[in-house]
Amino acid sequence: MTDDIRKIKLLLVDDETDFLEAMQPGLERRGFSVTTAESGLAALDMLSSEPFDVVVLDVKMPGIDGVSTFREIKQMAPSLPVLILTGHGNIEQAFETSREGVYEYLTKPCDVATLASVARLASIETRRDEAADKPADAEIRVLLVDDDRDFLEAITPPLERRGLTVCVAHTCRDALRYAAEQELHVAVVDVVMPDVDGIRLLRQLREANPLLEVIVLTGHPTAENARQGLKDGAFDFLTKPQSVKDLLSKIHAAYEHQQQISNRARAKKVDDILSNQPD
Repeated sequence: MTDDIRKIKLLLVDDETDFLEAMQPGLERRGFSVTTAESGLAALDMLSSEPFDVVVLDVKMPGIDGVSTFREIKQMAPSLPVLILTGHGNIEQAFETSREGVYEYLTKPCDVATLASVARLASIETRRDEAADKPADAEIRVLLVDDDRDFLEAITPPLERRGLTVCVAHTCRDALRYAAEQELHVAVVDVVMPDVDGIRLLRQLREANPLLEVIVLTGHPTAENARQGLKDGAFDFLTKPQSVKDLLSKIHAAYEHQQQISNRARAKKVDDILSNQPD
């Protein structure tokens, strides 16, 4: 049994106590550190205070069901792999939740060996993807601007684990202060802000630093906002929620674009200096 297997922390969520008691020993014998929760609310409370490598949810639970719990988890920890177990298979529901990021959808009864195998693979693949997403030779400095503190607390750790340096601002005033004080490559800005809307902030950030690439995020997209944002120099206009992987891909693309423009600007400055030198 390897260290990697022993380090996998699994949260098993089901309102059936018998199921938890039956599965926990078998998973632990296979190298997992297992914590159990008997409701979606209990699981969310545990996730808010303790990191896990993988979560296994029963779909049918009183109160918050497995699908609703999954969606809350994705807001809290977008990169955390989630497996959903059900004794009430629904192809349409499985398809929809798979699109939203469920790692696997297994039918109960599911034997412990199969569950362990899929959970282990989910953890290993997620770690591998996070390692692959880290920039090899560059420190990308990103400013996240959103008055939704829960969103910032959820998205910041996975971005930092992928090698980004992240600053967070809850107001436009703080965002402009960070932009003035620090060298930044990319800003991710929410459209709806309490003091200044994101489109206006986009203009102000671009005025303060023309090389800063700005990605605009919104939970309420409109064609006019998108058109105006792109007109004012936004690198891209994305709707919430965005997976960490997709957002990271956009940040990397914005960084590459910023570096290309920055390199061209430096080359032009050198050419201008040389052209003004006496023969």
